[in-house]
Amino acid sequence: MNKKITFYHCHTPLHIGSGTTLDIIDLPIQREAHTDFPVIPSTAIKGVIRAEYGLEESNFSLDDFPEKPEACPETVNQDKCEEFFDLFGYGDKEGDIIFTDGKILLFPVKSVKGVFAWITCPLVLERFERDTGIKINFNEENLKNKGAIVSSEEPVINNQYLVLEELSFEVSIDNDLKNSFDKLGLDIDTKKIAVLPNDSFRYFVKNHTEVNARTRIDQTTGTVKEGALWYEELVPAETVFYNLIFSRTENSKNIEKITNFMDSKIFQFGGDETLGRGFTKVSILEGKNE
Repeated sequence: MNKKITFYHCHTPLHIGSGTTLDIIDLPIQREAHTDFPVIPSTAIKGVIRAEYGLEESNFSLDDFPEKPEACPETVNQDKCEEFFDLFGYGDKEGDIIFTDGKILLFPVKSVKGVFAWITCPLVLERFERDTGIKINFNEENLKNKGAIVSSEEPVINNQYLVLEELSFEVSIDNDLKNSFDKLGLDIDTKKIAVLPNDSFRYFVKNHTEVNARTRIDQTTGTVKEGALWYEELVPAETVFYNLIFSRTENSKNIEKITNFMDSKIFQFGGDETLGRGFTKVSILEGKNE
């Protein structure tokens, strides 16, 4: 199957909410039910790309954005209109392009040395290999013997320890890890990547997201309105997700249209756009055919 691997590098914090809860955090982010890992649902990805493609490539307008081919304005090229609905679908008709959920690949955590490091884990890398056909090389035996594998000495203290937030890990340096991530073409410092045990990774992605207190001010009194204090969870800036894009009909031209449009652009995903949330750099990598 012809597919494209798409990376989503968060330039600003991201909030794709899962609704309100009775927990301390009023507006949590969406997570996978079985892992607790943050996720970008495919609906959020497709919705943004559909809207931006319609505005930029199909020349629709915000005031007159058609929801079916018959509603296309006369001012719009009808071939472009039909192409749009062929790609994205409408009503009960499925589009040709399939977007999978955005799974986490790298998560930034404060580091005593090097400001922060990107962490991942064997489970994440196994899923990445299964989804994309690309293997991230590192010495798994060393991970069992040590607490972490790092791609270089840059985040390491005394050539021995990686200190992330309140936790310390004894490390083994593995250049193969850096070389594997270099091949992905991500706009990140690949000298600052660490592979942690699965449970440690889950601890960080569960407990070290951003949580912001939000308020609404009473313009008359200048104080917080009663009941207008809430807490919102955010995926931190610098997090990297990935997903797959492919065609139901194996139409490589349709895949090229979408991925060429998305590649190397910044899109806004999730809520709080006017607060600068969710601005994300997209980059495309060729996937292995299956």
